[in-house]
Amino acid sequence: MKTIAKLGLALGMFAMLSYAESWTGKLIDATCHDRSQQNPAESKQKSDLASCDASASTTSFAIQTSDGKVYKLDASGNAKASTALKGNSDSKNPIATVSGSMEGQTVKVDSISVR
Repeated sequence: MKTIAKLGLALGMFAMLSYAESWTGKLIDATCHDRSQQNPAESKQKSDLASCDASASTTSFAIQTSDGKVYKLDASGNAKASTALKGNSDSKNPIATVSGSMEGQTVKVDSISVR
């Protein structure tokens, strides 16, 4: 009976992991990105998009993939990104790999690594 229970638990864990997705891209300030999207003509003139890089003071994060798509992180993802960024503060243009699942327009973050 214990063997069957262990097998069931293992299969359940593997099934759960199969639903996780992964994104790699530039870590950006989500608030700054939202402002630049509200007035795109002005933001292109001022090069605000380049200034939306995440920093140690950023509180709301998003990841911009190589194809230009931007995915906002959930509250726990913001906390994890902040901690990871502070641990790697020498990076001017932080690149992150985020694992988690999509919930609407937001990524529910399981893990994040910044380089």
